[in-house]
Amino acid sequence: MIFSPEQIQDLDNHRARQNLTIDLFNTAMDEHDHETAIAIANYVINADEISNKMFSRGWQMHCLNWLTAHYFTSWKQSPDDSEEEETYLGELLSCLWKYKWITASLPTDLSESREDIANAINHMTNLYQDFEMSMAMIHKAKMEQAMLMGEVDIAKAEFAQWQACVHADENHMMNDCEACEINGLVEYYHFIGDYKQAAKLAKPILLGDMSCGEVPHLTYYPAIDSLIQLGETEDAQDYLEDAIEYIRDAGDNFLFIMPKLIQLAVRLNKRDRAEELLDEFSTPIVDAAQNNPFDYLQYLIAVAPFNDEALMAARGLAKDFDERNGNRYYQNQLALLFTPPTVH
Repeated sequence: MIFSPEQIQDLDNHRARQNLTIDLFNTAMDEHDHETAIAIANYVINADEISNKMFSRGWQMHCLNWLTAHYFTSWKQSPDDSEEEETYLGELLSCLWKYKWITASLPTDLSESREDIANAINHMTNLYQDFEMSMAMIHKAKMEQAMLMGEVDIAKAEFAQWQACVHADENHMMNDCEACEINGLVEYYHFIGDYKQAAKLAKPILLGDMSCGEVPHLTYYPAIDSLIQLGETEDAQDYLEDAIEYIRDAGDNFLFIMPKLIQLAVRLNKRDRAEELLDEFSTPIVDAAQNNPFDYLQYLIAVAPFNDEALMAARGLAKDFDERNGNRYYQNQLALLFTPPTVH
């Protein structure tokens, strides 16, 4: 069997693309066609690089687990000090890097249970221990999982462990770049409600002094919302317009950020601006979120102030996430959207 990315890209929606890749992967496995399975797994994980939202996180996790096991076996079976051994080790280390972002974001997939999420982080931990890697990214992934699941105490504990490990081995090969590290701090301090620290740390990113493939993209929402919470609404409005243009220019890979920017426009009482953005982006956002219920929830929350049906759907999906997570975090966040701070 020959796998071609074009046969996936020719389909007209992400749900069909995911279903086809699953079918093709299963066929390859039945036929013991590892070459094709590798090509499919790599495509599912890497098609749009880190911000790939074409496929569900659970499906990406499945592909990464298989790919890691395959390369691990191939590496162990390679002759010592051979070119083959070096090649497989390189592929294996590349897989270990990808666990950082797939495992951390696994809670965004509603089909993944708490047990699935815990198993994923345990598997990542075992792999990192086997290769004597720093535990910094394990604790960061646990922190990010906790933040996505609304677990404040766990996020605080894992944050402390992450920072301790990072400072103990600042140059470890698995550590994130400086921009991603700062973005992680901004997201954390925003999550725990330390808006002053979040805004302070975000300043170099907002001013363009620090960036990478996903920064400032991911930093805009927590930074601007922190400014709103601090009452610095003029700066928040200016940075929001910068963010809108930046994400518009960034292309389809970052569409998932736009609903949160629309939410910020509502919080700033810029309802007309929010409606303009919804008119422009609703269709591509919904199309892009077909395999990502968390992104769809963010879209529904953005639409909720203007549409009662969207509000009901947002409440239902928020409840689904909260029931999986064991709290009322997203239901409370949705309620807070309708009590924004006064803006003059």
